[in-house]
Amino acid sequence: MDAPIDFFRVLVRAEILLYNEVDERIRSAHEVTVGTLEILDLLTRLEHPRVDDIVRELDLRVGTASKVVDRFAASGWVERVPNPHDRRSSWLVVTDAGRKLLAAAKPTFEASVDELAGSALTASELRTLRRLLGKLAAGLERRPS
Repeated sequence: MDAPIDFFRVLVRAEILLYNEVDERIRSAHEVTVGTLEILDLLTRLEHPRVDDIVRELDLRVGTASKVVDRFAASGWVERVPNPHDRRSSWLVVTDAGRKLLAAAKPTFEASVDELAGSALTASELRTLRRLLGKLAAGLERRPS
């Protein structure tokens, strides 16, 4: 295997280059960040999502995720509704405005990723890379804290 530092550098550099370019396209076209879309998409896919789900799925700290939800609520994209099973928590409901934003921006996101990654890798290579990165992430998640 190549030196671990080379592996790490290449992996992180590829992620940063892809993230920054997709983020710039989303900002230019929709005036939000790619992180905004990532969270809205996550919330629409989960049943009765909570702040803890954002923390777990995106590896954020509770305070960070809570502040993000506060900003989303202030922007009218998300509402907190009482959790009928646990009065200490709330469910996060994506509003019509949040769904509209996601519906408008998601095609820009998907086309950007397809174009950028597809210009460097074949469809088969992309499937393999996704599988391997998923395997790496799963292995890292299983490690004790």
